[in-house]
Amino acid sequence: SLGSSIKSCPSVQKLCAAFADHTWTPPRVPATTYYHHTAPATDRRPVPYDRGSFSCSCNQHSSASSFLDPSSFFKMASGDAAAGSRKRLLEQDGAPGSLVKEAKVAFSEAAVVATPTKRGRTSWEVRCGERAAGILNPIREIMDKIAGKENPRKRLISLAQGDPTAYPHLRPSETMVQAVLASVSGGLANGYQPSQGAAKARAAVAEAFTVRGRPPLTPNDVFMTLGCSEALAHCIAALASKGSNILLPRPGFCLYEVLCNYHSVECRFYDLNPDKNWEVDLDQLRTLVDDNTCGMLINNPSNPCGAVYSAEHLGAILKVAEEMRLPIIADEVYTGISFGPEYVACAAVSNRVPILSVCALSKRWLAPGWRLGWITIHDTDGILAAASVPETLLKLCQVSLGPSAPLQAALPDILGNTPQEWYDKVLKDLGASAKCCIRRIREIPGLEVTEPEGAMYCMVKIVPGYFDEQVGGSDVDFAGQLLAEESVAVLPGQCFRAPNFFRVVFAAPPEVLDEAFDRVESFCRRHAVAPSTA
Repeated sequence: SLGSSIKSCPSVQKLCAAFADHTWTPPRVPATTYYHHTAPATDRRPVPYDRGSFSCSCNQHSSASSFLDPSSFFKMASGDAAAGSRKRLLEQDGAPGSLVKEAKVAFSEAAVVATPTKRGRTSWEVRCGERAAGILNPIREIMDKIAGKENPRKRLISLAQGDPTAYPHLRPSETMVQAVLASVSGGLANGYQPSQGAAKARAAVAEAFTVRGRPPLTPNDVFMTLGCSEALAHCIAALASKGSNILLPRPGFCLYEVLCNYHSVECRFYDLNPDKNWEVDLDQLRTLVDDNTCGMLINNPSNPCGAVYSAEHLGAILKVAEEMRLPIIADEVYTGISFGPEYVACAAVSNRVPILSVCALSKRWLAPGWRLGWITIHDTDGILAAASVPETLLKLCQVSLGPSAPLQAALPDILGNTPQEWYDKVLKDLGASAKCCIRRIREIPGLEVTEPEGAMYCMVKIVPGYFDEQVGGSDVDFAGQLLAEESVAVLPGQCFRAPNFFRVVFAAPPEVLDEAFDRVESFCRRHAVAPSTA
């Protein structure tokens, strides 16, 4: 808003009255007609969903498509240049000539009467942005309550952090390391890269992540990002039209909810069933969708559950998505990490549903600190393109400017030349750790577990009523007391909207896991109530 000086301008008031009295109805601006990017959020309205066909609305903070709203003419900008741009927008959408003329006069006069408010502060008054200050990460909120409270007489063993490089047996391949060294020492990758990412890096991703049943990906279908977290942030931001909601898994990675809250997207949670290997409740899924549902996020393989969905189950999920006209954000950062059923990408089971797939070097290639990720767009029918989603992703990339040039330059060698033997060894090591973990948990009274089939996690259920009040009150109590007594760190299930569970990371080698679960077993037996009252 331009303030009281503009609101009191007679020409502005006259034009407001003209708009209010006139019978002309502003038409819907086509997706290709871009709106001024500084329009206040209150003046941006998304194009409503038409559930008869796939239809996407981009976030108006990152895209320009919107309804033509006369009131925003007075709130977006002032001056002759602004008046001219508004005049051209009115003209191209068929506004009556009288309104065009008055709009130009109003904005010209507004430039004269608008004066900045005098700065009258005598002391520092620094204020944080409300959206940034409102960010809340559940993991940090919960873990900060118990951090630093481990038993000083016992070595800390963390089964909480999802960093596969915490132990020396899991490391990036020598091929990866040499590719990065060559890139840095070669001196040809020190400058700025295109906002969407280096062409050769995008071409390598396109080749590696093309799936059967879909047209081959091209470099234009790939967007390089600072790790998978930024890839997720870009995808959610691109679809976050005003008033929208999105479907998220429960249990699920808490960052999804954090990002949705930041973009004012309502989170609606669909349940994963632990008795069916954490499969999606498809019947419940249908009840969550309405005209404001902008998409569905699928995480496969799963954090925190360790589930790997079969092609049949993924197909059933995508069938519902097609029926409900739901674009998919596929978090596939654990791509290929399966020691149960064969891993299948979401895009490979349906060629009709538009999919934004995100991935990175962090998990499959054991390099989370390299912060190299990407988005691939699988859009066979051009649904996302028609909604300007690729253009919106590009705008987001133009803000962040992408990952480091040397790592992008190394990516073709990493994806193309990492030996299969290295991939096989990583899966073998993770599979052995998973088996050790499951065997030990099943020997401990009061704990239950669904066997993981991939990723590097499992969710452990705390049997209700089995433990004393000191640890049996909640999963947060259990995790906090386990840390205090035995110096073993696990994440409470509340971090993932799964109370009475805790998450275990089994990336540690079996000998470390055995020591950890020796302590967990001792802890559980010590706090178990008498069998007759359990």
